[in-house]
Amino acid sequence: MNIKLKTPIKVNGKETSEVVIKEDYSAGDMIRIQNAKGKGEGEAFAAVVIAATGWDITTVSQLNSKDFIRINNAAQPFLVDGVE
Repeated sequence: MNIKLKTPIKVNGKETSEVVIKEDYSAGDMIRIQNAKGKGEGEAFAAVVIAATGWDITTVSQLNSKDFIRINNAAQPFLVDGVE
């Protein structure tokens, strides 16, 4: 699934205005997401966005807040039972 970013960011030195959200998550992704839930909602959101995009936390931190939430919400249906 592709999502057009409201505000482009730099990924690996190149400006990016679109991200591909993966639709298949590994057990490792789910473990990291579940572990992040205990650290707070922000950490859990970040873990989902990192898993969905493959970007690191430094790159994810550049996202416009609306893009951050849109990516998180777009990924939810692909996660087993969703993440609260």
